[in-house]
Amino acid sequence: MNILLLTSEFAPVQGGIGTYASEIATAATALGASVTVVAPDYTKGADSEDLALTYPVQRFNGGLHSMRDTPAKISLARGLVRQQNYDVIHAADWPFFIPVALSRRLTKARLLMTVHGTEINETQTPLKRFAIGATNVFGERTEVIANSSFTRELFRTRFAMAAERVKAIRLGVSQFWFGKAAARAATRRAHGIGQDRFVIVTVARITRRKGHHLTLAALNELPDEMRRRVTWLVIGPEGEADYVDGLRQIINVSDGDVRLLGPLPSATIRDLYHAADLFCLTGAQDPGGRVEGFGLVYLEAGACGLPSVATDVGGVSDAVLTDASGILVTPNVLAIAGAITGLMQDGDARARLASGASAHARDLSWERCAAETYGLPVNAATAQAISA
Repeated sequence: MNILLLTSEFAPVQGGIGTYASEIATAATALGASVTVVAPDYTKGADSEDLALTYPVQRFNGGLHSMRDTPAKISLARGLVRQQNYDVIHAADWPFFIPVALSRRLTKARLLMTVHGTEINETQTPLKRFAIGATNVFGERTEVIANSSFTRELFRTRFAMAAERVKAIRLGVSQFWFGKAAARAATRRAHGIGQDRFVIVTVARITRRKGHHLTLAALNELPDEMRRRVTWLVIGPEGEADYVDGLRQIINVSDGDVRLLGPLPSATIRDLYHAADLFCLTGAQDPGGRVEGFGLVYLEAGACGLPSVATDVGGVSDAVLTDASGILVTPNVLAIAGAITGLMQDGDARARLASGASAHARDLSWERCAAETYGLPVNAATAQAISA
């Protein structure tokens, strides 16, 4: 199978869409497909990183997408489609939907377009709706892949498309997160965390919709003795400046051990997962229309044996199985505090959910995701490797 995968985000820029494109390309290649990834060069060379990949990457001149880049992407897609015969042409994200749609007459390939959540709401402006309609983006030959059941239903409420042409395929988790980590005690010593501390980890950009304020308020609701046992490690880059400043002000006047660690390398995050007791990411409803389409970090934490406390927003319920790999609650401070309290007090429940989180992460491999997306066969050896 010959696959052309076009994405507007890719390494070295970090983000969910870039991760999706990289991981599904790697998995499809492992399953025997020939994959070519087309991605921006961000105005600087990425040749050395690209050479280490198991598939070729063709870089085009550009960075993060703007609507004014659309004509160049249309020309790019049409030129690539003319170069050779592809079995599948896959737009990994919204900026390549129109370019791929306008290339359909040049190819007999399957046309796939992946929706991730937020962009579905962002395409509801009159101009974008007009462009989608005028180019027949979701015409008869287009197949839509959604990253969760929630995203699938959100898409179908916004666009009239037959149910059989919109498929929900949950994302996967990289084998990296199942890899060997440093010893729990050693990691705690290295970060100045006592062995008797109850460690909660959050990995996400510090923005309103990720709900750090809900977790912080929930921790402040815990009984004094319990709250003083908690160390909360917040990992991720800063988002809105006013939101981050407000969060810091609350942290400074509280008596809890809260540490804003900023972005960290994946290997360090994996070590901290193994040194922690609980993963907590309590997303909030976003009035601006941004949604949590899935939630890869819950699976990454789960692969490290860490159960989650999460809020039931967007597609999180596909990433966290309630009472099996974690606890799902409403985006309510007292509900979050109750979930944390229960798991702090019940080690057996934590162990059961940790086991379930690991099993759920192992079930959701990228090879499974690629096989379902492209219709690739999974041979016995690959299936055994996936389940190992």
